[in-house]
Amino acid sequence: MSLPLTQKSIDRSNAEQFSFSFFCDRCGKEWKSQTFSFKNGNFTAIENEEARQLIWAQEHKTAFEHANLEAHMQFSLCPRCGKWVCDDCFVLEERHEEVCRECSLVSVA
Repeated sequence: MSLPLTQKSIDRSNAEQFSFSFFCDRCGKEWKSQTFSFKNGNFTAIENEEARQLIWAQEHKTAFEHANLEAHMQFSLCPRCGKWVCDDCFVLEERHEEVCRECSLVSVA
């Protein structure tokens, strides 16, 4: 499984569904992924528990990869500091360079 896009993320998955939260590397604003249902969660017999867990793990990995990719549409990478930031923390400088607010302040000083 790949690393989360942002420095902080939370896995909100449970036995029936998969969901993930990613947080802006600057302000901490949360973005929640869409919820994915566990499609193969119909196992009820005890002898199928191991199979259910294996299928859940695979679907969880797939859901995370999808959510992590989706997070790329919600956050922007600052070319100066390498942080993934939300739209509120991303600015267009006078020189037409897009950077996070913190890097924008540093360049002015």
